[in-house]
Amino acid sequence: MPTRFWAIADTHLSFGRPKDMDRFGPRWTNYTQRIAAAWNELITADDIVLLPGDVSWAHSLPKLMLDLNWLAELPGRKVLLRGNHDHWWKNIEAVRKIVTPLGFYALEGDSITLDGVVLCGAMGNIAPEDPYYVEDPKKDRYHRELARLELALQHGVEQRADGQPLILLMHYPPFTSDAKPTAYVKLITRYAPTLCLYGHLHRSEEWQVAVNGVYEHVLYRLVASDYIGMTPQLVWTTEDKT
Repeated sequence: MPTRFWAIADTHLSFGRPKDMDRFGPRWTNYTQRIAAAWNELITADDIVLLPGDVSWAHSLPKLMLDLNWLAELPGRKVLLRGNHDHWWKNIEAVRKIVTPLGFYALEGDSITLDGVVLCGAMGNIAPEDPYYVEDPKKDRYHRELARLELALQHGVEQRADGQPLILLMHYPPFTSDAKPTAYVKLITRYAPTLCLYGHLHRSEEWQVAVNGVYEHVLYRLVASDYIGMTPQLVWTTEDKT
């Protein structure tokens, strides 16, 4: 049987830290119920679900576990990536100690291979040429994430056999919010993954210009939960050809 790969970013779970998501608009009404309903309808235990960031609003471990346990009850094998609101995600070693017992995988500047598909990931960041960029010289997240992206892609390419699919997970879009390529895109083009998934964008004006298609031989897909109607998207099956 072929393995199906699904994706949904920005689940923004808050069972342990209640958050009024309705204030972000009607697309967020009953969002967890809608995610669960669509997930249970579409996804089986043998499927793989990719979650590129903003998994949970939680800060503390007890509150986080309420969200992760809810996620664990849903079918499929889950692969997590850090988003800008995942404040519980301190470092990849600590994260793996939390999520591995639940059967989850986590990516940060590296790769794994599941059912013949190489998966790599890095959160990314807003690029300096983006209208929303704000300097943060103390942490310099832009260059940190650029380095992590290259590590992830290098790791993935090293694991990749000829003709093997390579899927890149990012939270931030590698393009600017007005769809201009950045240094992240240049790296992606150089390493040539099969597919790049990203989230983070929640404004309709950003959705209208977001890159959803092939750019320089790489397929890009926006999978932010509100953009995709709280419904996980089928992004790959092991029957697909690169």
